Amino acid sequence: MITAVQFNPQYGIQEIHPDIGQMLRACVKEAFKRKDQPSEHFLSTQVRTFPQIPLAHYRGRNWYCGPLTNGQSEIGISVRGFDDADLRHEFAVRLVPLMDALSCMTNVAFEEVHDREGEVSARHEDANQFLVEEDWLDDFPTIDRLLRLSVAQLRFCENLVEERTGDDRLTRAASIFHRATGIYRNLPEAHDVAMALFVSALEAVDLPLSNPASCPACSQPTYKISQRVVDLGKKHLGPGVERIFKESYQRRSKYLHAGKVVASQPVTSHFIPQLDPDGIEGCAMPSAAGNPKNLMEFTSFVIRREMLFNDQPLHSQSGESNGLP
Repeated sequence: MITAVQFNPQYGIQEIHPDIGQMLRACVKEAFKRKDQPSEHFLSTQVRTFPQIPLAHYRGRNWYCGPLTNGQSEIGISVRGFDDADLRHEFAVRLVPLMDALSCMTNVAFEEVHDREGEVSARHEDANQFLVEEDWLDDFPTIDRLLRLSVAQLRFCENLVEERTGDDRLTRAASIFHRATGIYRNLPEAHDVAMALFVSALEAVDLPLSNPASCPACSQPTYKISQRVVDLGKKHLGPGVERIFKESYQRRSKYLHAGKVVASQPVTSHFIPQLDPDGIEGCAMPSAAGNPKNLMEFTSFVIRREMLFNDQPLHSQSGESNGLP
């Protein structure tokens, strides 16, 4: 708690501003008066998606999004602050995790752009047309060429903006997933990097909340990370994905610890098979063979399911619908 503010004017400033003491006292008095009453404003920005599929129009109690005529999307967030710099900082702090979560919900990558062109293309009556099928897996959740969200996802984003998500494992996992998706969408030559990050996102989802048991032989903690990743995939996608998750984890380990890449050949009009003990089936493969599309879709599905489970207790505790089902 602040009990006093002390200033020590130097370098002859009192000769230039003889009333500096009175001015400082007035500033401090005004600051104390407003310290518990920050003003609230909606700030917005434009975002580009990769691939270019705009967000549909959604409006919650503290944020909104919608398509623009220039093919981009607008995101607005309600923030509280004392001046313009404070408001912009609070907006930036909330925008990044919001885009991370939206990436998991749509399988696209987001990038803020400082574009002043483009008009709102959504009508008020178009707001909050929710995605009914939440268990989609392939491609993108689009209806009428717009990215759609479910009721639970809109509510998760509201809690995220208010920093009420409870468990920050999901925000960390979403952040890693979004970075991986940006690489996957924009740098096809870096599929091994994207793959490693997708696996790391799964690790973040299943990070133990308590310290793991110790090995009886060496007393070191036993994390069983690879098995936890596989079990997480089986939990949400069934036993059929066990092989894919095991191979992805092994591939990630070989890449990070030994620099071994799955796809070592460029994509050309002609492909000459070559032996490579580190390649798929012992052959050197073009970069297209290392495409982690399935892993990307599986990872986003797992994170979305965990977000849904996270939403249920928070929604039941609040006892408020805020206009949402």
